[in-house]
Amino acid sequence: MSDGIHNVLQRNHHLGLAASVSVNGAFTQPDIDQATFVAKELAFVAENFGYDQIMVVATEAFRLASNGEKVAEHISLSTGHEVRILSEVEETGLAWEAISSEFPAHPNIAMADLGGGSLGLAFGPTNLNRPQQQSSHRLGVSLLSPRTLKNGVLSSDTRIRLEHHIASELRPAIQKSKNQLPLPTVLVGGAARGIAQLIYVSRRAEMPETEHGFVIDCSDLGHLINRLSKFPLASRLAMPGMKERRAEAMPLA
Repeated sequence: MSDGIHNVLQRNHHLGLAASVSVNGAFTQPDIDQATFVAKELAFVAENFGYDQIMVVATEAFRLASNGEKVAEHISLSTGHEVRILSEVEETGLAWEAISSEFPAHPNIAMADLGGGSLGLAFGPTNLNRPQQQSSHRLGVSLLSPRTLKNGVLSSDTRIRLEHHIASELRPAIQKSKNQLPLPTVLVGGAARGIAQLIYVSRRAEMPETEHGFVIDCSDLGHLINRLSKFPLASRLAMPGMKERRAEAMPLA
């Protein structure tokens, strides 16, 4: 749009595709049917708003699935619109552009885009179209949960191994930017948003009206980690602010 990008309508559908691919290595037929249905519904809504240039984008789950390209082609034929599987660079870059539009004049900032399939990292001043440094890692919450949780519980041994794995995976990216750290950090993505909302509702008993998202600190995170590590699934579901679709995998977040 000539006058900038505007969010006309936003709808969220939790499909759990990354978790399914983590278990099966490919999309199952129910996955395909559900993803196609949602894509057709959203395309129909966009068309009713009068938009004639519609692009459906797919991310980490489609990159990982052995049948990802075929499923993207199927959805494209069903909706009549192009389905583009974003590269890791494109996905992280788009998240960075969103951050840049919200904080257009910040001299140096770090971004962590935590979702179901991947974790994208980026660093740099926000007045640039592209970050100075970026990387993408297969550390998404939904992707890891089937491999690490047993009956919704993350054991102490598994937590230690997972922490070592994450530290090893992120070490090269951190080393490249260590002379800039610590930096103000912006967390984006569905999993990150779920963490922030849970902290505000469960600990602070409110959801603030804020223009630039929620502010959380290490003490907030530490308190949440302590609670999640002790609570079984039933107790997590009873936590204020906990969404049912996130409850099982939340210990990983």
